[in-house]
Amino acid sequence: MDTKQQIKDLFTSLNKCEREVLLTELATIKELDKNADVKNDVKSCPFCSNTNFVKNGKHRGIQRYICKTCNRNFVFSTGSAYQGIKKKDKFESYKSIMFNEGFIPLKTMSSRVGISMQTAFDWRHKILCSLKSTDGKFENITEIDDVWFLYSQKGRKGLKYSRKRGGSKRKGDNDFQVKMLITSDRNNTKDLSVVRIGRLKSNDIERKIGNRLESSSILVSDKHNSIKSFAKKNKITHVSFKSSEHIANNQHHVQTVNSMAARLKGSLNHSFRGVSTKYLQSYANWFQFLETNKGNTDVISIVDKCLDSNNSWDVFTNIETLYKKFIKEYSKRTYRCPTKRGWKTQLKDTVSVTALSYL
Repeated sequence: MDTKQQIKDLFTSLNKCEREVLLTELATIKELDKNADVKNDVKSCPFCSNTNFVKNGKHRGIQRYICKTCNRNFVFSTGSAYQGIKKKDKFESYKSIMFNEGFIPLKTMSSRVGISMQTAFDWRHKILCSLKSTDGKFENITEIDDVWFLYSQKGRKGLKYSRKRGGSKRKGDNDFQVKMLITSDRNNTKDLSVVRIGRLKSNDIERKIGNRLESSSILVSDKHNSIKSFAKKNKITHVSFKSSEHIANNQHHVQTVNSMAARLKGSLNHSFRGVSTKYLQSYANWFQFLETNKGNTDVISIVDKCLDSNNSWDVFTNIETLYKKFIKEYSKRTYRCPTKRGWKTQLKDTVSVTALSYL
């Protein structure tokens, strides 16, 4: 008789009360195993980043810690994308679908994983707030171009004016066009950054990639005055061409960033029927992550490292504050109808919020 059959026979020999006690104990062990699987390895305090902390008892089987510097309690998931997640098995399935199958509408995700639409939305943005733009240097031939998205307030409640989800009847470059700067070199280093609403300026380029271009880089773009001004100011070799011609020569072109822009806009406008400007950077980070790790069979382990970041929760809970800052500093639009949903953030002051690198 094998061990499994012996356990079954022993279990059936127990009375009802003994079975319930045993099942409760097994459920506790299972929960501890789950928590151990979600990186139960605490290296520093998520509030002050100090390593001077000690164990402080357990709550529902989960180890608690207390920091001796800031005197705050925390667990292994505090500050990460796992904070507040109760259905861990479903969250793992959700994460796997997101990065193995790409852009899938919320309604489909909700039905496949077995969660509500609101939970599907929150989980998506908890995960996306953990993804950051790469900070590698651009070398040799580097393509750059700006992509336009119509300003959108999709999902924002309480707007009273006409065309309340955003937009403009005016054609061409105007103050309703959200500019995303796409940069890529031939070594697979990419950057997709939402820079402003309105006409692109040279200081926007400086702000996002100014310190990431090597002196030997060759910047390739169409004849955009802001890109030309940025290249001249930073003494970077600049190869330009008329946008109607598409390429300068076989070696110098922007076909890589144009292809990325077409696929990104196609996914957002067709799969998701457009996204709010508030979340546009999140979706850009998702697309960039998929592009950079295309063909990588171990992509989930890379995602897990991102989800363990101690400031994921801060970005998620302060996304509205960051959006408000972006509207006021980098657009001529008016910030309206703040969201009524809110969560308790780890940050103690506004200065810390504005220091978050998101928009």
